[in-house]
Amino acid sequence: MKKMVFILVLLISYQDLYSQKEIVGKVAFYKSIESNWKVLESFPDQTIESLTNRVHSIKIVQNNHISEFETDSTGIFKFKTKGNDSIRIYINHSFPLFKEEFEYDLSQIKDTLHLKISDKKLCIYRDSINEPQFYTQYKEEQAELDFQNGNKRLLAIAVDWPKEDIIKRFKEIENEYGIKYDYFFEPTREKIRIMYRYNQVMKKLLGINKSEW
Repeated sequence: MKKMVFILVLLISYQDLYSQKEIVGKVAFYKSIESNWKVLESFPDQTIESLTNRVHSIKIVQNNHISEFETDSTGIFKFKTKGNDSIRIYINHSFPLFKEEFEYDLSQIKDTLHLKISDKKLCIYRDSINEPQFYTQYKEEQAELDFQNGNKRLLAIAVDWPKEDIIKRFKEIENEYGIKYDYFFEPTREKIRIMYRYNQVMKKLLGINKSEW
């Protein structure tokens, strides 16, 4: 009888070990706005690299089991699952500007998990601090409200001597979509990024696929 119990315990232990799966993860930040025009870019490459190559807090929930630990200084971590249930991963959950969460079915994980976090929250925070009044007037939520209230507009940078082809394209967009352009002279970098995000929301709501602002 004791021998049978011992064999049963070994079998259960073997099954538990077999059901475990080691996961390798890599936390990495990416730019929410990439552009050849550096003024528009959310953050430079060096900042993105610095955000990525640091210690990140990790919280993994699988059923009722919770594991908390940290990555190494390059954002890499290893973790052994408990069974075959799906997992939810919380990155930097105590830091609102850096946090993100992911959910995976274990059957989907075949290689290193690349957990990509946008720099958008951090970028918006920086721009809102530097241009608080402008941000309040033209944040993304305001674009949605403007659209709902029939205030269909796009924001543009005013120049003293605009090219004829640009004037023509803007007029075509205004006529085709029933909108108007609001122009701003010499906006700061922060204002330009706020304008860009506002326009992206408004363009999506209007169904504009053209690349122009």
